Amino acid sequence: MTSSSHLVPSLEDRKREISSRKGEQESVCSTSSQFDRISVEDRVRIAFEIANILQRQQFLCKLAKALMLYGCPAHRLEYILKHVSITLKVDAEFIYLPNIMFMTFFDPETHTTETHFIRQSMVFDMHKLGEIYRLEKLVGHGEVTVDEALEFIDKVEAEPKFYPSWLNPFIYAIISLCGSLMFFGGRWKEAGLSAGLAMFFAVYELFSERFWGFRPIWEITVCIVIGFVSRASTKFDFCFIPTAFSSFIVILPGYSIAIAIIELVSRQMVSGIVRTGYAIIFSFLLGYGISMGSALYRAIDPNTPTDTAPNCELAANANTCIVAVSQYYHFLTVPLFAVAYCLLVQARTPRWPIITFVSVCGFVVNWLLSCVASAPSQVIQVVPSFAVGLIGNILTKLTSQMSFDAVLVAIFYLVPGSLGLKAAIGLFFGQEAGAYESQGAYFALSMIEVCIGIALGLCIANLIIYPKGAQRTPIMNM
Repeated sequence: MTSSSHLVPSLEDRKREISSRKGEQESVCSTSSQFDRISVEDRVRIAFEIANILQRQQFLCKLAKALMLYGCPAHRLEYILKHVSITLKVDAEFIYLPNIMFMTFFDPETHTTETHFIRQSMVFDMHKLGEIYRLEKLVGHGEVTVDEALEFIDKVEAEPKFYPSWLNPFIYAIISLCGSLMFFGGRWKEAGLSAGLAMFFAVYELFSERFWGFRPIWEITVCIVIGFVSRASTKFDFCFIPTAFSSFIVILPGYSIAIAIIELVSRQMVSGIVRTGYAIIFSFLLGYGISMGSALYRAIDPNTPTDTAPNCELAANANTCIVAVSQYYHFLTVPLFAVAYCLLVQARTPRWPIITFVSVCGFVVNWLLSCVASAPSQVIQVVPSFAVGLIGNILTKLTSQMSFDAVLVAIFYLVPGSLGLKAAIGLFFGQEAGAYESQGAYFALSMIEVCIGIALGLCIANLIIYPKGAQRTPIMNM
């Protein structure tokens, strides 16, 4: 501690400091030549340091691939990798685009850089993501070596799926049945038909994965079949909208829009804009397939009735408060919907009670504000997501376990994925669309508006629980 009050030294002091450094350098150079041969010990030390650096870089690459594969929140990827790289003392920068991670490693001694491109699509697996979160905590607290961390991450990758793929048709059927009753104003008959179509959808998805030629168009082709069957069912007093929309509720792009809005709020402009554009175009693809299937059947049978029955008009305007079946059935459908999504995202049974609890809390808050308090739309958009994020973060504080799986399933109750599809229906149906033809733009804007509210509520919840962020372990939540 010097007696001077200045942080920056004066010019004279600086000159004296530089001159003294030059004298020390000259004395060193006079006693040892810079061209002396490197000893064996120095060569071993240098080789060990290089191998250690390469090993840490390899761990970061595997960590990035695992996070992208198992469904880590997209806006958290750069933050998590930067946090871990600082812990491992690796000089690196990360840039994330949808399904692509750019990783650049710097070597300040040789003034060289090395860039890696990691491409990986996302498949939700909350159990494996939880294991990666536990590994991040061990690395952050210095409880494992890089060798052990690489061994752990290889074990996680080698672990087989806990729930087999043949279970997907039944999972899709449960989700569609509950979604038809809760979100689309369907009756039990429409819910049953949509469950059957959802099983066909899941089987078709498994079939398309085996043949590369079907992958670019499988969503459109299966929506054509669903639109055709849903329109044909209207001759037997079925409603078109709850039958068709809930049949593929699993792939509705509401969650993608929510993630895109969160990325934009997090100032990740490129990734957010790309994801937003893809979600909108994907909605139009689904709407085009549904409208084409309906038009094909109407060309075969021009006398097909339209959705003018009172029940079908009710379904067209369905929301949280307006449903065709008594809301007392929500005691069955709300937790069943959460359990089905637990199976879909590969969450293990010990996590089911927590995930279901958070999901039910989010739905109850949304229902109370919408149907009991008649709160303004801005409040309805923000408060449920804030409650979900707050409960999830508190659970993380208390249990030291990842809360992203619970928040993720709860978000599926809040994101209006059908709104974007209604906009697409209004675009492609023409005169047949009715209200959607004039309100399509309103539905699309409503979807974005609600997703902004969800992003705001989650960010406020994170700010309250983690005002300064996590010290050693990166935050793994929405």
